[in-house]
Amino acid sequence: MEKRILAVDIGGSKMLAGVILLTENEEKNRLEQKKYPDFEILKTAGECLPVEISETGILEKIWKLTDDVLKEYPLETIDSVGVTIPGLANDRVWIYAPFSGIQNFPIVEALERRFRKPIFIENDVNACAIAEGIFGACRNVNDFIWLTISNGIGGGIILDGKIYRGSLGFSGEFGHLNVVENGELCGCGNRGCLEAECAGPGISRFYARLTGERIPAADIAKRAQEGEENALKTFEREGKVLGHALANASNILNPAKIIIGGGVARAWKFFAPAMEREFQKNIFQRANVNIKIEPTALGYEAALLGAAALTLPTGQ
Repeated sequence: MEKRILAVDIGGSKMLAGVILLTENEEKNRLEQKKYPDFEILKTAGECLPVEISETGILEKIWKLTDDVLKEYPLETIDSVGVTIPGLANDRVWIYAPFSGIQNFPIVEALERRFRKPIFIENDVNACAIAEGIFGACRNVNDFIWLTISNGIGGGIILDGKIYRGSLGFSGEFGHLNVVENGELCGCGNRGCLEAECAGPGISRFYARLTGERIPAADIAKRAQEGEENALKTFEREGKVLGHALANASNILNPAKIIIGGGVARAWKFFAPAMEREFQKNIFQRANVNIKIEPTALGYEAALLGAAALTLPTGQ
């Protein structure tokens, strides 16, 4: 098996396109008794997205970035197209985007007209979870949680080796667990959601309460690296709130692993110790033995690989 996939990761603040080669490793599959392909990222192109963007703007960005990667790998060499969607989506329609406000956008129809290839779309975090199970740290794990912490927070749930979707297809909204009574206002309209408190903007707000200075979470991480006390306090609080939320999720779902990705995961060493302490303090120990919390093995390209994974039988 050898496939070239045109993959597009539409994030909350950036878009990434790439061509990914999937090949079958017969020896590895024989040893693991599962059909897992190997991957090679052949080419990528990316750009930041504005806070406000229309359906037309999204398509223009997709055409621009895919044109960039298809210059080297022409469309006739591509087998199929996978796209990750921020927010709610079914297999044809982008239902709702929390940042841009895009609603009920029939994006697959537009993609089919452009590419004339099989098109696969999925919520970005679900796609990351699928990719982690195929390419990453959960290749032989049937029950795990994938959590993205970036400008927002979302989760993908794998149970018995398959995405758990819920009754309406929108499970895994860990970002809207209530973690602080009367806390920060969330985009969903509630207060104290995990997303409002622990995503990038929430990290910035907490640091501003300590210092009076509002800077991006990435800059706070740089200051933590330099040993600044308030930056370290900010990530200590991040880890504590996150650990409490993950313990509650684990007590309900009983996963073997929790994988964390997204931009905030780059500050892992600053929040992970507090997260692990709070997690262990609140977990039902006898029912949840040896749950491992790890950063994604797929790095910055996790969602792009997720888009490619959607095109596989195991990714649907």
